[in-house]
Parts: sequence; C-alpha cells; structure tokens
Amino acid sequence: MGTQMAAEPRSPSEQRVRQAEAGSVMPSRAFGPLIDSLDLKQIRCFVAAYEEGSFSKAALREHCTQPGLSVYIQRLETMLAHRLFDRKARGVTPTIAGRHFYACCADVLKTVSMAKQRMLDMAGNVATDINVGVSPTLFKGVLPWMLPDYLSAHPYVDVRLAEAYSGTLTDWVVSGEVQVAIVTKPPIHLGLETTHFFRDRLVLVTRGSDTHQKGRRPRRRRSSELQKLKLILPSPRHSLRQVIEAAAVRPGATGSGRILEIDGMLGTLELVRNSDWATVVASIAVMDEVKQGRLVAEPIYGPELWLDFYLIRTKDRLLSPACRDFLHWLKETLTRVAKAQGPTCQATVA
Repeated sequence: MGTQMAAEPRSPSEQRVRQAEAGSVMPSRAFGPLIDSLDLKQIRCFVAAYEEGSFSKAALREHCTQPGLSVYIQRLETMLAHRLFDRKARGVTPTIAGRHFYACCADVLKTVSMAKQRMLDMAGNVATDINVGVSPTLFKGVLPWMLPDYLSAHPYVDVRLAEAYSGTLTDWVVSGEVQVAIVTKPPIHLGLETTHFFRDRLVLVTRGSDTHQKGRRPRRRRSSELQKLKLILPSPRHSLRQVIEAAAVRPGATGSGRILEIDGMLGTLELVRNSDWATVVASIAVMDEVKQGRLVAEPIYGPELWLDFYLIRTKDRLLSPACRDFLHWLKETLTRVAKAQGPTCQATVA
C-alpha cells in the first residue's frame, strides 16, 4: 500500500500560515489576506494574555488549554508579522507592537459588545438575567430595602446576587462569573474599568439597649479610643482593616484593648449585639438596627474614617438595560439613605 501524503490546508490563507510557521519568507503584500482571516477568538485570547500577563491564566479565563492558546498567539503573530509578547519564565510581557495591537483589540471587543446590546435593546428584550457581585455592607444595609420594589417592577428579570469581599468579587468579574461588582478596594487590572460609586463614614458600633437608645444623639469617638477597646475586625487582607490602619490608628494596642478577627459581617454583628465587644463598619450596614435601638453607631474623628465603594466591570462588556436599571435603583436608595443620615453617609451618584 502506498504512503499516504498529509493533506494540505484547503484555503490559500491556511497555506500561507503553514508556510510562515515553517520559516518561509513571505512578501509583505501577502499578509493582507492573512489579516483578513483574523477572528474574535484570536482577539479574545490575545487580550486575555495581555491583561493576565500569563498564557496559563489567560487559558483559564478563556476556557481553553494553555497549549491551544499558545498556538492561537503564535498564529496571530504570524498573521501580523510582529512578535506580540516576550516570553519569560514567569509569564509574558507585551512588546511595543503588542501594546499598540491591544489598544485596537480593546476597541474591537467593546464595539462588538455594543452591537450585541443594541440589537437586544431594539428587540425589546425584557426577559433576561443579571449577575451582580456586592460587598457584605451593601447586602446587609441597602439591598433588603431595594430588592422587593425592583423585583416587582422587573417581573421578567432573574436576579442573582453574589456576596463576597473585594478580592473574590474582582476575580469573579474577570472570569465572567458576575457581570459587574461593587467593591471597597479598586483593583489593579488592565482589563477592568473602575468608577467611584459612593462613600460612607466608618462608625464604632456597640451593643444597644433597645428603647433607651432610640432618639439619642450618638457621641463622637476619637480614633485613639480604639486602642483601648475590645474590637472585632476583619483580617488585614480586607480593605476596611487597611483603611483603619492606613490612618495610623492602632486598634487594640494599649490597656485592655484586644482584637478578635472575624471575616464575616453577620457573625461580627451578632457577637456585638450579645457582648461587650465592639466593631467598626460602614454606617449604612447598621442604620436599621441603630434606629431600632439594638446597636449604637458613633462617628469616629481625629481622623475621620471613610470607606469608598467602586463599581467594576470588564472593559469589553456593556451592561444590559436590566443591570443598568438595577444599579440606578441602588444609587437612588443610597441617595435617600444619605439624606436621612445627614453627613454620616455621602452617596455619590455617577
């Protein structure tokens, strides 16, 4: 039986790619048809590798294998006649050509996303789902007030809310697990777009005595007093703890002061309600229980402590009308809360 020859690529562009990968010399005019065969998958793989700085992380993000993504990048470099990355042991860094190509690709992905969203809007698409990541502060303080009305006004929208701290929420936005998230620490990631959402004052929270506390004007607490208290705080990796320590405040540092670390809002507040321990949280998280007299919230000064919240999403993703409406309702609720609390909370409507 004769030896079977390997099949040649069927299209001229595939033949040129094979020739270039084999080291054949190609005149510059031959690259036009190659670039015409560029597809969105290649662009997404390149953008992921650029933003992650690693082929393996980019492969996880794009749900493909690392060798497969490497082939995509190699063929892309062949098509463009430019090396896009410098390969190193710990990852990849973009070349000058890679940086210029990334700026173009980011615009392409955003334009494609806009086109998809416009078609949905024109079709009057109201049956959709939204995935939003929120911090524990918002989950505790605002969403119970807002969600019932939003769901009644949007009967065909399926809402999924994911509660987590900033680092986890950022990872979920990058991976596509959630469409958008509100975090308390702005991430450093090339593929994310970050905008300020609102800010809230940090307050010292202690156990209340029900009716005896109602209507009482809370006194202010000097930040130096935090050194003498038994405080429940999140671990140092969380932004709230970092805000406190960045202001040169040393909680639990002298006298009878102690620190108990709990990375959870519900457990922290439950312990405060039933003990002589205190905590420091954003005022919006406890406003309802303060009104009921179950907790006491006292502003901190010398210096004042504030917590900023940021809206993050990927640059190539446009939010659906349902998601935009959700964020609008959330801002409206925060604005009402800010007016009710006076200077304690400052909501910024972007």
